[in-house]
Amino acid sequence: MARTLIIAALAAASLATPALARKSNDWPADQLGKETSIPFIGTVGLYNFDAEDQDGVYLQDQSRRWYYARVLGPCTGLPFANRIAVDTRFNGTSLDRTGALLVDGDVCHLDSLVASNGPPKKVKPPKKG
Repeated sequence: MARTLIIAALAAASLATPALARKSNDWPADQLGKETSIPFIGTVGLYNFDAEDQDGVYLQDQSRRWYYARVLGPCTGLPFANRIAVDTRFNGTSLDRTGALLVDGDVCHLDSLVASNGPPKKVKPPKKG
């Protein structure tokens, strides 16, 4: 009986761990919205991205931290992109506001790159019926 309880407790702890790990990657409140850079993006790449519109995109690094990149002028292919690349030539392997996004053959220079807690949650439309 005690063995079953220990196994159940370990299973519950392992289920809670991913949620705790995800929350630990959020930025501290004093860092949100401040200019920053994404280290080593030139070597390890992005984990995920979510285009807000043609003016900006949320980028997620391999550590699962989110950033918001605003581009100079519209980047028309951004809302429809299935993949994007980054140009870090002026900052080694880190992406900052001197870098650019490469989207469908277009070069979209960055205006700013700030710390973010990710894209806003999408609201599901109400069910009909």
